[in-house]
Amino acid sequence: MARGPAGSNGSEDGLAKAIEIALTLGIFVVAGLGLDYWLGTAPWFVLSFGTVAFIVKFIVEWYRYRERMQVHEQEMASNRPSEQRGIDRATGFDEPASLPTGVSLDADADSSA
Repeated sequence: MARGPAGSNGSEDGLAKAIEIALTLGIFVVAGLGLDYWLGTAPWFVLSFGTVAFIVKFIVEWYRYRERMQVHEQEMASNRPSEQRGIDRATGFDEPASLPTGVSLDADADSSA
């Protein structure tokens, strides 16, 4: 399975993403504050820039998550032994000889009980 650099873990990746989200939102809010101060339209640019930044970062992170999960699913499918059944593999019917002892598929056996 593909991992990050040696010694890295998920918390480092999460921290980096959290800082990225916070900085992006902060930059857009500060830009909105500057425009509001310059044009005298407080708080409209702050609200609109902050909202747009939040929505865009949410969408970006969603697509990053989906991409990572697709990679994991492909790795899991390629690592699965081919003789095993799986949710994405076709399964045939077992031969009656593989039924447990004492179990029958005959209709007469069911009616005699």
